[in-house]
Parts: sequence; C-alpha cells; structure tokens
Amino acid sequence: MFLRFYDEGLAQASFLIGCDRTREAVVVDPRRDASVYLDAARQHGLTLVAAIETHVHADFVSGAHELASVGVRVICGPGSALHYDSHEATDGEKLPIGDVTLTVLHTPGHTPEHISILAEAPGKPSRLFTGDFLFVGAVGRPDLLGTEQTKRLAHDLYASVQRLSTLNDDIEVHPGHGSGSLCGAGIGKEPSSTIGIERRQNPMLQFSDEDAFVSAVLSDLPDTPPYFVRMKRINQEGAPLLGLVTGPRSVPAIKPAAAAALAADGALIIDLRSAEAFAAAHPYGALNLGYGSKVGYWAGWVLPPDEPMILLAPEPSEAQEAAAQLLRVGLDRIEGYVAGGFDAWKDAALPVATLSAISASQLRMRESSEPLTIIDVRTPKEFRAGHIEGAINIPLGDLWSRIAEVPRGAAIATMCEAGYRSSLAASILEREGLESIVNIQGGMSAFRAVEAT
Repeated sequence: MFLRFYDEGLAQASFLIGCDRTREAVVVDPRRDASVYLDAARQHGLTLVAAIETHVHADFVSGAHELASVGVRVICGPGSALHYDSHEATDGEKLPIGDVTLTVLHTPGHTPEHISILAEAPGKPSRLFTGDFLFVGAVGRPDLLGTEQTKRLAHDLYASVQRLSTLNDDIEVHPGHGSGSLCGAGIGKEPSSTIGIERRQNPMLQFSDEDAFVSAVLSDLPDTPPYFVRMKRINQEGAPLLGLVTGPRSVPAIKPAAAAALAADGALIIDLRSAEAFAAAHPYGALNLGYGSKVGYWAGWVLPPDEPMILLAPEPSEAQEAAAQLLRVGLDRIEGYVAGGFDAWKDAALPVATLSAISASQLRMRESSEPLTIIDVRTPKEFRAGHIEGAINIPLGDLWSRIAEVPRGAAIATMCEAGYRSSLAASILEREGLESIVNIQGGMSAFRAVEAT
C-alpha cells in the first residue's frame, strides 16, 4: 500500500506506506491537517502506527504532534530534540511494519538531523523517501540554520550524496517537495524519479570534487521566507494541538458588523477575492490575498503570526479552504469569515475603500506625463533579471519591515511579475496609511509584452 498526498500551494509531499498483511501503516512527513492520513488509513482498512519526520521542517507546520496526541508513534532523526514524545532513530536502524522493512539512512546536509527512509517489501519496488535531501533534479539547500552552519552542512550534504552510490539504480526516489518549493533550487516537475535517473541527470550528482560541489550548491540558493525560522521553532516544540486529527477545523461565520468591530480592535481582514474585485471596492484596511492554492504560501511571507484574522470570500467553502492553508503555515488566529461576503459588508454600510489599477500600456503613457514611484516587490533575483528603470526593489516579504523606505507624498505604483503580489503589496501600503497607490495589472509580464510591440 502506497499513497502520495500533495499540497500544491506549498509544493509539499507526504506519503502513506502500509503492509497488506498486517494492515499497519506509517506516514512520512505529515502536514498539519492530519485527518487526511487517518481517513485514508480507515478507507483502506489500515491502522496508522507511526509518523516519520525526515527532519524538522521550515516551510510548513508538521502534523506529527497532532498524530502523537492520538497515540501514533513519532520517529525522527538523530538530534531532532523534539519537545514531545518521539523516538530518534539511528543510521541503519530497521523499522519493521509488517512485511515492509523501513531502513533509516542518516542523510545530513539540509539539516543535521535529516534522515531518508528506504522502504522494501517482497515483490514490491524499493522506494527511498528522501525528504528535503534529494529532489528530482536537485538537492536540498544547506543554509536554513544560519551562516555559521551553512558551509559545514554543505560538506555534509556532499557526503550524503556520495552515499547514494551504494544504492541500486532501480530504487524509486520520492522527495518531500516538488517544483516551486524554496527548500531547494531547480527542483524538477516530476513527482518521483529513480536513483539511476538522478545519478545520470541530476546536475548536483555530477561532482566528484567536494569543494566544487559546495561552491555550486552555495551559489544558487533560493530566497528565504521570513516565516521559516518560526516554522522550525513551532515544529521542534510541537505545534499547538487543534484537534485536526478528527477533521478540518471549522471556521465560524461572523456577521459583518461584528467583523467590523473586530477589525476596529486590530484584526486583519483578509480579502480572498480577485485583484480586480478588490480594486473596485473592499473593506477599508483589508489585505488582498486572492483565493487559490497559494494563499497559505504568501500569507506565511507577509502576515504577522499573532494577529487575529477575519476572512472575506465569495463562498464559505473558499474561506474554509483558505483557513486550512493558513493553519499549515502556523497562522492559527482565524476568528471566522464574513457571513454573506462583500455584498453583506456593503449592504451593512460599513467602511469601503477602492484601489486604483492601471495596465502596462497605461503605465507607459503615464510615465511620460506623470511619473510614478514604482515599488517592485519581486525577489532580488527576479529584479536583477529585468525591471523598470528607477524602480525600488522591496521584496514582498520585506515590505512591512521596510515600509519606511517607501516615499510618502508621492504617487506609488506596485509591481510584481503577474499582478498577484503587487495587489497584496498595494493593500499593505494602503493599510499603512499611504495614499495615491496604483497597482500595475499584469506586472512585468504584461510590461514586457507592451515593450515588445
């Protein structure tokens, strides 16, 4: 029995492995809303007996603590030092699950405690669950524990890569992340691979010189979201228990007037509508995080973790899904969603604001007559690849902490690659009291198209 679970927004994979005979199962790298694994186990007549953490995660809240609360044994790597009951496995340790033998391989480099799990069963393909050590076409980044440990971990990562030479080519590789994750650079789009394919095609497995490998892995590091440090701490301590083993957390409906009162006391209104709908009209002071698979991802970058939040969505189901994504990045203070959505807010005559928006072609015309101060909220790497002359680069994740760098008293335009981040950035600036803010629709992608015509 083998099942893969994938969170598109965080590009995070987890796995359920079971024995057909004894009906025992384990989960590898569970996400916080852990009821999905218990439900899947029940549907297949399995009993979940263990949760394996390949490492202390930085990009999402683990569900291991939730599972431990209902008697599931937690297994982690040497030195994980989890603050709740767990077993630190050693290199080479065997974990029998009926007819399935799980062998622990200590593969430090992404983190010191990182382990990979080799699953073997008679008549079944051997599978290696590599967490954030080995990806399709890439390896894990070694820099998330600070500069003092980065170089040592890069050398550890090289040693772990060399260990792959002892494994058979036909062993399947199942990594903990897919394309889009910031836990490694250049991760491929395929959900899995084999040792043989990675040995032949993975650029980071072609180095025979350790120093050259270290130099290469440190030369292409992804951006680091500011919430990663907080995730590490939460996962080591054990995330607050929310009963997520019994099912998704239900978010209550709040009448518009009550939501407005909470907002007046400091709660953040998260408007999940599109950038276009938000620009036309929105609750005063709301932040725009358009609904989709990336709500949790971008919320982790920008939202303060201890502030209460109220969701505003066209449909209650969207509010519930967005809440699940927020919990996965440790944003727990979700007070509820606005009953009736924006129409109910407007009908209650509550404070409403609008946001100016212009197209890339309108930007070109306006630049010549009335210049704008452009705040480009893309990553430094994106900015270096091409930007509008005179633009100020303040990455979205840094905007709140660098708000003093945004000129006041001038017309400001927010820019990103396609318009999603810039709408969120514009809403942050508006909430901070800046005026004359314009969101550039379509972002640099649209601007490049205009330039090409």
